[in-house]
Amino acid sequence: MREARNILTLIFLAIGISLFGQMKKANKLYDELRFIDAIEAYSKVLKKDDKNAEALRKIADCYRVTKQYEQAELFYSKAFENDDFTPKYHMYFGQVLKNNGKVSEARKQFELASQKDPNSFLAKLLIQSCDNINTWKKESPLYEVSKTENINSEVADFSPTTHPDGLVFVTEREKDYINDVQYGWTNKPFLTVYIAEYQNEEKTSFDKPKRFSNKIDSRYHDGPVTFNPDCTEIYFTRVERTASSKKEVSNLKIYKATYKKKKLTKFEPFEYNGKDYSVAHPCVSDDGNYFFFASDMPGGQGGMDLYMCEKTENGWGEPKNLGSGTNSPGNELFPYHKKGKLYFSSDGLPGYGGLDIFVTEKKDNYNAPKNLRDPLNSRYDDFGITMTDDTHGFFSSNRDGGQGDDDIYAFTKLPEKEKEKTTVKGVFEYEGLGASGVNLNLLDENDAIVASTKTNEKGEFSFESLNIDENYMIVVNENDIPAEAKMFITNKEGKKVMEVNRFRNDAFKFEALSSDEIEQMPIIEEKDESLLTISVYGQIYDQLPGDYSGGMDVYVVNDKGIIIGTAKTDKDGKFVFEKLPPDEQYLFKLAEEKDLNIIILDENGEVVDSPKRKGKGYFVYTRLSGDDVVLTLINEEDVVIKIKEDENFIISNIYYDYNSAEIKESAAKELDKLVLILKKNTHIGVELSSHTDSRGGDEFNLSLSQKRAEKAVQYIVGKGIEIERMKGVGYGETKLVNKCSNGVECTEEEHGKNRRTEFKVYKVK
Repeated sequence: MREARNILTLIFLAIGISLFGQMKKANKLYDELRFIDAIEAYSKVLKKDDKNAEALRKIADCYRVTKQYEQAELFYSKAFENDDFTPKYHMYFGQVLKNNGKVSEARKQFELASQKDPNSFLAKLLIQSCDNINTWKKESPLYEVSKTENINSEVADFSPTTHPDGLVFVTEREKDYINDVQYGWTNKPFLTVYIAEYQNEEKTSFDKPKRFSNKIDSRYHDGPVTFNPDCTEIYFTRVERTASSKKEVSNLKIYKATYKKKKLTKFEPFEYNGKDYSVAHPCVSDDGNYFFFASDMPGGQGGMDLYMCEKTENGWGEPKNLGSGTNSPGNELFPYHKKGKLYFSSDGLPGYGGLDIFVTEKKDNYNAPKNLRDPLNSRYDDFGITMTDDTHGFFSSNRDGGQGDDDIYAFTKLPEKEKEKTTVKGVFEYEGLGASGVNLNLLDENDAIVASTKTNEKGEFSFESLNIDENYMIVVNENDIPAEAKMFITNKEGKKVMEVNRFRNDAFKFEALSSDEIEQMPIIEEKDESLLTISVYGQIYDQLPGDYSGGMDVYVVNDKGIIIGTAKTDKDGKFVFEKLPPDEQYLFKLAEEKDLNIIILDENGEVVDSPKRKGKGYFVYTRLSGDDVVLTLINEEDVVIKIKEDENFIISNIYYDYNSAEIKESAAKELDKLVLILKKNTHIGVELSSHTDSRGGDEFNLSLSQKRAEKAVQYIVGKGIEIERMKGVGYGETKLVNKCSNGVECTEEEHGKNRRTEFKVYKVK
């Protein structure tokens, strides 16, 4: 037996040594960027150990960088089952999912990355890219895309550049048969520069492509290329391998050559090439004054950034990074400049997946790039754009349906449709009240002021003739804007339907929607108050109660100075605040700083207290005193509060249909809150009092209200509360909360406020 165990130990040891060796070989290929060979090596490891977390992650990486996204998704999924991903790998996995068209699943991975690394700007950008895709689906396409004839091959053809004679592009169609040298990343031939000459004046058909120049061909990759405006100079990217302290390193560098009579002479390296970083993808602006390129030189935003040099008497000036307005934590590549607009591709800005093509226009700087959307962009790599005129051009993509890997496609810019117009109405509030007389400026997506207005006495405003589905920003022209200030979009009836996103202290951003879309949006419900709220009754007077009439606004202010309740005095100076939180102290503020008095009343109009004066127009009311019988309990929000025993509290939204005692769905929701309070506070009981409106006979209403109270009690008891802790009393129409008594004309909404249920809390043990 001992010999058998020893033999097994040796076998397992041999397997372990073999696995270690295979993993070491795979990692070496991975580090050398020989991803196709690395895939084969990791596959051998996984045959012996299918749960090897490192092998699963790295084979997924290999499939991802070689753009085999379905296989990458498979192995990231397996790795995810057996390993706790870092934020980086959540983003890798999410990018692959997005490339495979699984946007919602991708968003979850980006959210996980953001949760694990809240400071990750890239994770937030990727989340935004997922959100944008659905928005873009609603927008009209900007371009029409078609295949090109006689250019593409079964391998990669990409990054076209216009030339007087034809379309110059990069291809991997030429194999080095003499040296049998291939690119280890993909095991495909190295890149070479080709030209497809025009067959017609429209520059839409081409002769069979041929090598552009033998002199531009090196041992490794060459291209893409660009020409100066008069086509006397050519700039191109070349891969060069240099020795570092430990190993050979591949860097991208830009070279320049004189181009005359289809011959290249005077080859020179770009003066800002680097030994320890790459400089690639040259572009000379169409006016010849600027030179753009991509580089991962130190000091950038992330991966490859875009840089610009300005033309001087001595050549190109010092490179300037285009900044965070254009560059992202990802990669910005393949710049192209025409008529003041800079086109480029990025995998770090919000897009469909892989590389997307963007455009930006210089003001003070190149900022706010716009995604050119589907069909120019796709969930694959879309890049290397060039234009033959204002409306036609070419680009490259590895999307489905092509002839090879990367293919060159033609595009035509579609005429812009006249945009549908809409009117946007809204309200601007300070401390829950409409802010009157506030100056507002409306800015478009380019930060240009398109309209100005001023809020009315209710804080309302409107802007007319806005383009539907475009983004706008409202800037508030005030020196001091409280943090509590809010802005809402309203429907035609003035009801709030959408809160406007606060972009910065003085600016709010929104998308202009059609009138139909606005009207279909649900009305914003008022904040769901706690079940335990009270009504506070009061009266303003000068010398004697009744000698000061109505029309004055009265406010309740919390300890932060924020208005939490509003009321207006009636003809006798009386007012009522409904649904106030059961705090022990309130600060009343009069709209006019007059030397007046306030008394507090009960629901029957009897005087119960006189608030203390705190400056002209301010009064402090302490609701609970040392003499009060007080109950301490926990409400449904787990907040400890103190209330007076036998004081009326309002159950929000416990309303009934006319001539009905049935518990409505909205009422059940509020009664469930009461059930929760009763379960948390076993020492209290509740008296439920139900009420009717004034319509119908007095006796009938009394009977109906009693049925309503009993129905509410039955509901609560059915939820497990002891019947001994419940009382139900009907008051009919004897305690109306408004003017709607017999013979008074009222709206259905006003009558509905009287069809209510209130409760009192009392101590049972």
